[in-house]
Amino acid sequence: MSDSAGHRPRRTAQSDPRLGHCRLFDAEINAQLAAALPLDVRQAYFTRATMPDRWLEAVLENQPSYRAREKSVAIDLRGLPASMLTEFAWSIERQVQLGMRIQAQNTTKLSRQIALALTDPAYARLSSLTDLPYEEWLRAIRKARIRVGQPLAANQMAIVGRILARAMDLLVHVYHRGPWWKLNVWNPLLDTRIPLREHEPKRHNLIYFSHLTTPWLREAAKWWLSRQLERGVYTWSTVFTRQVNLCWFQRYLDVVSCDGPHLVDDPRRLGQWVQGFRQWLNRQRCTAGANKGRPLGQIHRRAAMTGLEQLYRFVFEERDEAAEALAEVRWRRLGPQHAVLFRYGDKPTGPKAPPPDALLSDAAISRIAKQSGLLAQPKTEGGFADEQLVRIVGLLIKTGRRISEITLLDFDPILAVPFPDPDGHVARLHYQQTKIITEDSNIPIDQETLDLIRRQQAYARTFMTGQNRPGVDPKYLFLAERNNRNGDRPYPSTTARPRLTDFAAAIDLRDDQDRLIKISKTHTFRHTKATSLLNAGVPLHITMRYIGHRTPAMFLHYARTLSATAEQEFLRYQKITADGRAYDRDPREMFEALALDQRTDRILPNGYCTLPPRQACDKGNACLSCTKFVTDATFADVLKQQRDETTNLIDCRQRAHAQRFGEPMTDDNIWLRGRTEEVAALDGILLAIERIRRLDGTITAVRGAGAPQRRLFPDPAENTTDSA
Repeated sequence: MSDSAGHRPRRTAQSDPRLGHCRLFDAEINAQLAAALPLDVRQAYFTRATMPDRWLEAVLENQPSYRAREKSVAIDLRGLPASMLTEFAWSIERQVQLGMRIQAQNTTKLSRQIALALTDPAYARLSSLTDLPYEEWLRAIRKARIRVGQPLAANQMAIVGRILARAMDLLVHVYHRGPWWKLNVWNPLLDTRIPLREHEPKRHNLIYFSHLTTPWLREAAKWWLSRQLERGVYTWSTVFTRQVNLCWFQRYLDVVSCDGPHLVDDPRRLGQWVQGFRQWLNRQRCTAGANKGRPLGQIHRRAAMTGLEQLYRFVFEERDEAAEALAEVRWRRLGPQHAVLFRYGDKPTGPKAPPPDALLSDAAISRIAKQSGLLAQPKTEGGFADEQLVRIVGLLIKTGRRISEITLLDFDPILAVPFPDPDGHVARLHYQQTKIITEDSNIPIDQETLDLIRRQQAYARTFMTGQNRPGVDPKYLFLAERNNRNGDRPYPSTTARPRLTDFAAAIDLRDDQDRLIKISKTHTFRHTKATSLLNAGVPLHITMRYIGHRTPAMFLHYARTLSATAEQEFLRYQKITADGRAYDRDPREMFEALALDQRTDRILPNGYCTLPPRQACDKGNACLSCTKFVTDATFADVLKQQRDETTNLIDCRQRAHAQRFGEPMTDDNIWLRGRTEEVAALDGILLAIERIRRLDGTITAVRGAGAPQRRLFPDPAENTTDSA
């Protein structure tokens, strides 16, 4: 295999959904569609007077701006066969139910072109829109127009094609009698058989399998993903990602030879064959996106391997059923080696820590908030004409939720707080859990956040009025602007990200290194919120619950404590030497020596060693008698434990000595003298860092240098402020 045999991306993923599913027409199903049509749509010509109100509300030409130009709302379906007439009427009714807009003039134009094409003897016997592929219908229309001497312009053909494609999409799914997963394109909007979560962020993403050109791979991928989706193992978002990952394996199959689903006839060659795929991946480059032309990253390579490995593991476990369902007996040749295609360490781990630009500074957050009004300004004034995005950004900053959790908010997501909150929280916000399912899916919010939601609710009601649905509350708080008459389509994140990119460039948003900040990566707001909560002193378990994570390891991947906060925490505690005196050097110098050089070898179980990095220690474990040893209150428990253990050790050795020699060790015993010095040193350290005796006999804990001294549990009756 040559490295020069690179992959050239093909546009097969955008092929028409009807690919491979022509001539689906079923006279019985067509008759059922005709019988199910309401009586008021069983006609061939509709005007404003005869059109049902629900259709009239959906017709684009019935909007005020079009009515001012006296646009006609008539829909003419005359001249079509009865079966095609049923298909047109049913598809329009279905589009109205789905909240789509109906373009009356373009629908009429399409029906007129279809009727004209049917006058050609070659197409005279056609009875359904599904009798011809999409491209052949366009050729038939083009030929018919040329035959009458009135060819359609390219833009008019594009309009006709768009209306035709929508109608055929609907008919493909209603005529299809087989399992839903057999189709090469999965469209959950049009195919109600596909199982989905109630709130699925990628609900409107279509999944194309036409890019998997190897038949056994394509059919196995569809069968595997459909089973995992039906069983609830995968969500639609996961299925969408898995089928994309498999395209790399298909590209590899295009380059090398393959014996079939079992990959190689000789099982002993499987490992070598799979390693060839891994090595080939290492040489690939991104074919699209911001990293186009760059080497394929670790995350993408790992995803490509994981998708393939999970496919083969699943099919191996159910290979007999797969061979029957897919009509491919070679799947039975899979062995245990196919269930573990990659050895441990073959798959790259990817970055385990967030990138440096995953955190927004306070200055950047302030600038975003201050300039966010630009998003709502009209385009004529240099803005983006997106009022909703202003409030989405506000909620990203205020709550730190994922953008999918914000765009999928219910229209009324506010939960009342039963009792007044001393911290200023006035309500709780219920959000949709789209990634990690936890027991609690609501967070406290302040008045400013509540005001953002109330303003968006007013916008949503106005939007529904503009859709001829006054008084109807939409399903979601943030709404898609197009084909959303029912208000059941959320604001798409694919709209937000490019606009946020342009917005950041428009306000020249830069970091301390004068580099443009990419807020299109909306997870930066989440990282920033998690870090700010930790830096504010919020306990870890409370912050985890607020962010919505199950484990500390998962949460700490997102949260990054600022270096300034780390230094403050280090300096907050008074450093004490081995003889109980205050450390006379600047604590900041010690922090730099330990932190900047990552001197983890100078961090002791009970304190720190200030020995210069280039010098070696010759004292063994005699730290308590060393002038380079310092400690603070954070090691108090360890120091207490060490003192107790040393005291117990002295008592034990004294008893053993008395039993053997008939008398205890004297004070000048070399071993006892060393242990006594350790106990004395520990007593001095603990006294210095834990207790300061006052004239009235009370004690108080010692805070760090410069920190005010106060009792941990002050006497309510005492009005004066203690000072150390």
